[in-house]
Amino acid sequence: MPAVDLQTLDIANLKLGKSGRAVKLLYNKEPLQLCTSTMYIPFGVKFSVKEWTTYPEYYLDCFLYNSKSDVSVNFKDCIERLDGMVSDLVKENLRLFDSKTETAKQNFGYSPILRENGQYPRLMRLQISRDRNGNFESFVFDENKQKVPINENNIESILCKGKTFKTIIECVKVWYYNGKVGSIWKVIQLKFSEKTVANEQVENSTENVYNTLMIDD
Repeated sequence: MPAVDLQTLDIANLKLGKSGRAVKLLYNKEPLQLCTSTMYIPFGVKFSVKEWTTYPEYYLDCFLYNSKSDVSVNFKDCIERLDGMVSDLVKENLRLFDSKTETAKQNFGYSPILRENGQYPRLMRLQISRDRNGNFESFVFDENKQKVPINENNIESILCKGKTFKTIIECVKVWYYNGKVGSIWKVIQLKFSEKTVANEQVENSTENVYNTLMIDD
């Protein structure tokens, strides 16, 4: 599905649904996808090794570039409204989060999408997803809209400190653990940029194919 414009997001179309053991955030019955404003990579891509996974899991901690601009401020406001919507949906669907070890309760703590970072801009964590064979599923484009293949050998040099980009992200799941609630997001498509862009719209597309650039300049 095309990425949703946060400004026109209709809460009536936003639902929670169970997929296996995970709870998905759905929009019109599809996983919710959004196009961000311009983001900045302050630390470079990071990875963690989990005992239950075959391959390292890569992720970006990034914050809003030029965070005082109208576009960035509007994006942050929209994300905060989305946080409120997700929190309300969890309260309305608590039984989806019951497990063998925990019963979900109304007075949970909420972990926002843009998390606090002391005196620095708030951070958003984005996963760089991989398939079962370890291949990276996220599509990356350079400033000239040329596709950039990523692999284990070059990912740290491509997604390095100081880069700015816009990205289409998808909600992987909404989690409930130890009385806290939050959401996990992954990169579907990422395009590097040299400066903050004014046009925050995603090109209209009827195809759900992300190896063709869908992020507007």
